[in-house]
Amino acid sequence: MSGNNQQENLFEIKDIAISAFLYSTDLVKLVGKRRIPTGELFFQFAPKEKAEELAASYWNQNAPLIQPKKLFSAQRDLKDMIFGS
Repeated sequence: MSGNNQQENLFEIKDIAISAFLYSTDLVKLVGKRRIPTGELFFQFAPKEKAEELAASYWNQNAPLIQPKKLFSAQRDLKDMIFGS
């Protein structure tokens, strides 16, 4: 699989709230991150289809429940990725 095809199979998002939600579920995996020249960081999740489905459920307010401690821990981890090395 070429790098371009691999990238197309990832769900990328920069919104930290949705990223923390996705990261705290056991339904998708955070597989990487990508920083663009403007400095913005995109989190990459797989499988793409499931991540898209979960993001839509987030916006539609029918997302699966997440324990608050797990959610806020995920958010802290992602902030470390943004502002860390």
